[in-house]
Amino acid sequence: MTSDGSWEIPPLDDAPDIARTSESQPGQALADARNWAGFVLLFIGGLVTIAAAAIGVAGYRGPAVVGAVIAIVIVLGGTALIVLERRNARSRQSRTAEPEAPASWQAVVPPGA
Repeated sequence: MTSDGSWEIPPLDDAPDIARTSESQPGQALADARNWAGFVLLFIGGLVTIAAAAIGVAGYRGPAVVGAVIAIVIVLGGTALIVLERRNARSRQSRTAEPEAPASWQAVVPPGA
């Protein structure tokens, strides 16, 4: 949770603000709703893989191979969606990235002063 309002309490020490880091956090990809379509496809691909394996164990080799091919296509499609969305998010972030200006409550001290 971030806030850019003027009511924010300034830090009392020089500790880094770990709550608003620009690095990716654990679970961030799963929390982003844009990745959900890819994750759903991966889940469906896993289910189709299990079904193809069960069909193969039952002795139906032809339908098992067809199911395996379908599972591979679905998993590759889900992976492609996730990778493309991550690239898109990175390009959006780099286009909107501006150099960080100090907060209004921070004093700007020139070097050597």
